[in-house]
Amino acid sequence: MPVLNRSTHAAARRQRQLLLRDYRNGALAGLLAGAVLMALFFIYDMLTFSPLATPDFLSGEFLGSGDPGAELDSTLKTVRIALFTLLHLAAFTFLGIALARLLSFAQLKRTVLAGALYGLTAGTLLFGVGLQVSGTQMSAEPGWPAILLGNVAAGIVMATYLHWARE
Repeated sequence: MPVLNRSTHAAARRQRQLLLRDYRNGALAGLLAGAVLMALFFIYDMLTFSPLATPDFLSGEFLGSGDPGAELDSTLKTVRIALFTLLHLAAFTFLGIALARLLSFAQLKRTVLAGALYGLTAGTLLFGVGLQVSGTQMSAEPGWPAILLGNVAAGIVMATYLHWARE
């Protein structure tokens, strides 16, 4: 018959609490980074006098814009942009959780440099996988420099939030 040790239960409970904290903080960091990136692209679109041009382009490329007559219906366009926004936030939530777990597992400091490198590599890798899965050919619209800078900014936001939220 196994003997239960109270310290073993306390250690297991503490480990679960740390894991849940990483999931919660990582998800919030990812959502915040995704929201910041959406705000940056929204500001860029407003400065170029083409509101929602970036999410319209990206959602059309990733999800398909349908037949040419469908784009005349603004409801379908709005639904497509909303679905892409949810997909975008889900991807950044995943990236935030992965960053929180990586930093905890490797016991790395939550620095701006770590966030920038993570955003550049993991964010760009996930974007590239999304392009491959959807069969999308990236044209010049937002362009790779904007995508790379956006991923770096999102990584910095995630690492900064995780640094701030660490207990």
